Amino acid sequence: MYAKTVLCLTLVMLFYVLSGCSSSEGDDYKVEQKKVAKQEEHASLSGIQKKGLIEQSSLEKLTNIVSEYSNTTIDRDAVMIKIIELMNTPYLWGGTTSNGIDCSAFCQRVMKYALGIDLPRTSAMQSQVGEYVERENLQFGDLVFFNTRGRGVSHVGIYLGEGIFAHSSSSGGVKTNSLNEDYYNSRYLWARRVIK
Repeated sequence: MYAKTVLCLTLVMLFYVLSGCSSSEGDDYKVEQKKVAKQEEHASLSGIQKKGLIEQSSLEKLTNIVSEYSNTTIDRDAVMIKIIELMNTPYLWGGTTSNGIDCSAFCQRVMKYALGIDLPRTSAMQSQVGEYVERENLQFGDLVFFNTRGRGVSHVGIYLGEGIFAHSSSSGGVKTNSLNEDYYNSRYLWARRVIK
């Protein structure tokens, strides 16, 4: 309970610090070269500078989700801290660091450094570990899998609660989305529970 309170207070303080920051993250990119330049610019940022790119609505969602949980059977705070540390990291196919990361490396890194859980490297391999979970029984920390390329598992994220999941998206890097959005709802495959 103490750790959850500290995390919530930290998130609130971070919100106030960041609310004065401006961001052009929401700009639409019309030319692919500009998008690459923007990703390289974000990759050069570190620490609190990257956190300055978190949108207010995303931070509020994350804070609300964390505060919903009173069960301490897993260290949700540790998972959320790792997710927030990686928030707005640019997407990089094959990337495994805070300079650029893909979806499966994002899940692998969060689970390893937050909970000590070792996951395979690819989303297809991750979709075979743990216990199968029905969509209506999703819990915090479950891995959610999608078919985004028309042939099997090609994307993975971490379920947070209230229909929200965190992932590294090729269209925006590490961020949160809803399973109920048309794009993700129509491509959702299944979930696996790797947290015991």
